[in-house]
Amino acid sequence: MIPPTQSTFTAEAGSTVGMQADEIHNSTVYQVLPDAPPEEKYKVGIAYLRDGVPSRARELIDEARAHGYDNAEVRFHWVLAMLSKRSYRDLTPDERQRLASEVHWCDDLSGSKWARSLSAIYDLLDYLIGTDKDPEHALTQLADLPSPQRGQVIHHLDLVLTGGLKDRFWADIRRHAKETRTSHDRQNRVWAYFEPSPIRPRTRQPTPATSTTRDRVRTGFATIAAALGAGYLAKAVILTAQPLPIVAYLAALALACFAIRSGLQWHYLSGRLAEHERRYAGRNGTTETSDQGFAAGVTRQFEYYFNRYPPKGMDRTHWTKTTAGIRSWLRNEIVDLYRESRVPAGRVKWLVRFLARDVRDKWHKGELFEYRERYQVTLSVKVICTLSTMAFLGLVSYTVSAALETELLATVAATLAMLFGTAYALHGWSDIIGERRRGAEDLLERERVHKAREDEYQRWKDKLDAVRPSETEMETWLTADKTIVVERALHHYRLAWRDVLTHAVLQTPVKNSKHARVRGGPRRYAKYDIRLFLITLDGVRELGTSIDFEHMALTDIERNNFRFDAVSSVYVATPTDLSCDLELTLMNGEPRGIHITDPTSDQTTPDESPDVVAQMNLDVTGFTHTLHILEGIAAEGKRWIERDPYLTKPLEGLADELNRPEPVER
Repeated sequence: MIPPTQSTFTAEAGSTVGMQADEIHNSTVYQVLPDAPPEEKYKVGIAYLRDGVPSRARELIDEARAHGYDNAEVRFHWVLAMLSKRSYRDLTPDERQRLASEVHWCDDLSGSKWARSLSAIYDLLDYLIGTDKDPEHALTQLADLPSPQRGQVIHHLDLVLTGGLKDRFWADIRRHAKETRTSHDRQNRVWAYFEPSPIRPRTRQPTPATSTTRDRVRTGFATIAAALGAGYLAKAVILTAQPLPIVAYLAALALACFAIRSGLQWHYLSGRLAEHERRYAGRNGTTETSDQGFAAGVTRQFEYYFNRYPPKGMDRTHWTKTTAGIRSWLRNEIVDLYRESRVPAGRVKWLVRFLARDVRDKWHKGELFEYRERYQVTLSVKVICTLSTMAFLGLVSYTVSAALETELLATVAATLAMLFGTAYALHGWSDIIGERRRGAEDLLERERVHKAREDEYQRWKDKLDAVRPSETEMETWLTADKTIVVERALHHYRLAWRDVLTHAVLQTPVKNSKHARVRGGPRRYAKYDIRLFLITLDGVRELGTSIDFEHMALTDIERNNFRFDAVSSVYVATPTDLSCDLELTLMNGEPRGIHITDPTSDQTTPDESPDVVAQMNLDVTGFTHTLHILEGIAAEGKRWIERDPYLTKPLEGLADELNRPEPVER
């Protein structure tokens, strides 16, 4: 069964159809004001680098350095941001010049851990760009670095340390990936990242009293008329000077009090019972709607959760029929309360789930239809009302007949005024008092319901805050998954890193996959398609793998081998201004479309730039490096490798230790 959190929308050709709106979690990790001090910008830049968005990291670290915040640690992270998810060939001439200028500054530093880390990176770059330096010295320097710095260099220079240079560290990289892939209870926490942030509970306000000032005035006049008529009858009875009419009159007054009190109670209880019956049992099902937005999403959620949480031992179909009325009532309440706020249906999912469980729990406790007992008119009330009314009418008839002996017309007029005034006054006071009583009851009920919802909201919010992974954990787990994909590809093709000139990893979202992001960060998905391109002297090895990130499942979906001259063309399409597709065409095949990023129109908050978010989403995919490789192969074929010293350098003159064959796992 499809969870009710997903709703579809129509987008331009080439874009992914998914949820109607992005789930955006609040976070202070990436929040930085334009006038923030350089130290703050540097810290946020480090957060972006750590969480897989090097382009934003470069911008913020550059700003921090431009405002005077500069030391060996800052430059170390700046170099990592410059090379993260890029190879040396991906740099612009200006960026290469800036890297070269850092070397002279690095020579003047003392032997701090940051200076030694910078020195190791620059020695590697010197070797790769064609100098005669021995790579063994650079690799030894890198191996001797403190573990945190060495781990950062190996992670962020993944596309720089390729080919034979990576052999020395591959065993550690692979072991680390296997350890971190399941670390920090990943299996039981990833779901919380994609869970929508709950919106605060709202509760329907009690219906305002329907009685108006005009009704109260009319009821007052009717009461006065009835009192005047009764007063005149009392005078007429007294003037008769007969004891029996006087006693009958007094008895009628007493019976009138019983009749009025029990009658008002009967009328109120029966009205409230009918109201609740219409609310809970008078509907055939959830209100139908042609709305494809919020209301339709809430409807699906109610159907899903009421079907998911039936009472123990009860058939789901029977439970659905039994609760059709209350389900419809609650659904309409949620739609009315939240529709005007333009919130995604997913943000009220917690409330719908709570209501479904609450109805089930009330059924177990016998409280679901307890209003039938609460508003049931007891037999004693009915008997008292009926008997007192009949006795009152009899005594009034006797009293009036005695009063007629004194004065005919005035007595008739007084009697009519009393009877009609009493009837109208009873009807009016019944509505006025009943509405006042109903309002007080509904207010108490609302307070009780709202407190229960508030408690559930706080419980669910606290659970999400405690379980939801950080951006760093999400990036670490995804990196480990991609490392496992690379390991499987090397094993399948029986390759060692010394056989690989360079490689590219392209991560793209699976259509209709759940997704979410923190404010200021890139969009993350519950499922990815990973395409790995291994470039060797013999051609290109391609492996496509589907990653179920939420459940840690890897599935191979595609393998391709092709020569360099088999690539006909590489075309980049932009279905919208803020989305990207890649089209790869081979000589002997149909064009292959690869969807890279989704539009960002529904991904941003008012204080975010869609262009910045789109660039971050593109940055994390590895698209730039992959495009450079495929465009080079498509344009020049194998000559692209032969003329690029950066690719062929790692294969020449390496130390014997690097060239020693490593057993391949079978």
